[in-house]
Amino acid sequence: MKIKLSMWFKKRGKLNVFVYVFICLIIIGVTCFVINTLIKNTSEQIGYIERFDKTENGDYFALFYGKLWHSSGKEDLLFKVKMSRNKIKGLDYFSVRLFAWGKNQVAYCGNDLKELILVDYKTKREVYRKRMPEMIRYISANKKTNEFVIATEKRLYLLKSEYISKNKMYTFSLKQITRGSFCWPVLSPNGKYIACGEMDNKENDAATSLVVIDLNKNSKKKLLSERFGDMPINNVYRIIYSVAWSRDSRYVAISTSTPADPAYIWVSVADVLTGNVTEFTKNTGLCNPPVCSFSEDKFIFSQGNPGYKQFGDFSNIKDPFRTKLVLLNIKSKRLEYINQNPEDINVYWPVIGSNGIYFTDKSGYFSGEEGCSIYKIKNKRVILLLKVKGSLVSYDILKIY
Repeated sequence: MKIKLSMWFKKRGKLNVFVYVFICLIIIGVTCFVINTLIKNTSEQIGYIERFDKTENGDYFALFYGKLWHSSGKEDLLFKVKMSRNKIKGLDYFSVRLFAWGKNQVAYCGNDLKELILVDYKTKREVYRKRMPEMIRYISANKKTNEFVIATEKRLYLLKSEYISKNKMYTFSLKQITRGSFCWPVLSPNGKYIACGEMDNKENDAATSLVVIDLNKNSKKKLLSERFGDMPINNVYRIIYSVAWSRDSRYVAISTSTPADPAYIWVSVADVLTGNVTEFTKNTGLCNPPVCSFSEDKFIFSQGNPGYKQFGDFSNIKDPFRTKLVLLNIKSKRLEYINQNPEDINVYWPVIGSNGIYFTDKSGYFSGEEGCSIYKIKNKRVILLLKVKGSLVSYDILKIY
């Protein structure tokens, strides 16, 4: 009897060891899965639009490729669209306006600029297509609220996207906000307001004011006039090149100028609550659009221009003939120069990601110059991420879960 009990305890001991090892392996496996998932979820991908201008049988057209770049070097083609140069004439100078990177989808225009199309990042499939009543002029995305703002020639729309887990699909609802001619519409981070330029001056349809639309009250307020003092609006008027919200949805910053060749662009900031406006003309002049949100009280932009050596007096600007990243502190009204600016690279088009500051080495926001590189500043190091062969039309930093 004692021998049988001893053998039973030995077998049970071996069984307990097996169970213990099995449970440990499960715990290790689950832990590795969670860590891997967290790493994957916190990693950032770059969505970008690459453009090539082509000629075929005397027809001039542009090819746009929407791509998703991974840190491994792998790239996914999300879409390809061909647009006739006659169709986008007048728009191709700022073709960035025709594309927007949302939380789960990228939005772009069809070849005749009347269709709004969305492609999902994960499936790489089209999930939404809508023909608008007139030509689309601007698209922007809010990655927090998962919404898109669309400005056509005559109207302003808001497109909401919602994922239905039961059906494993997205539903979309498009709502007309108001009528009018608007540019650079941007939804606030809290989803309550749309800030945009408005072109409604009867004397000059190119003159642009800055307005904020309250979506809850269905009201519109002008924050910045299209006029400058008593000067004639046909000669001197406001032009807006970009619009950005602060992270707390209180301040709106724009890159703006008057008609000039070359253009002298500066940053202006409006307080939505008080209506106070500051024109940072002198200390932010030679701004290269866009201006972007950096924190609740700071905006980031690229300052300087190598091609302006023969024009005007820029003695109030630090290193005016090379471009560098600058922070504008809207409370102290001072500039803070980022020390990690590489001395041998002109820095344009900053984008803020959770893992660093991204920038380009050419001003693709304006021109159609082919060949461009995207860099990242992290831990005081400048890292070359990828080289774009064509013209960089649009790019953003994405988190795909």
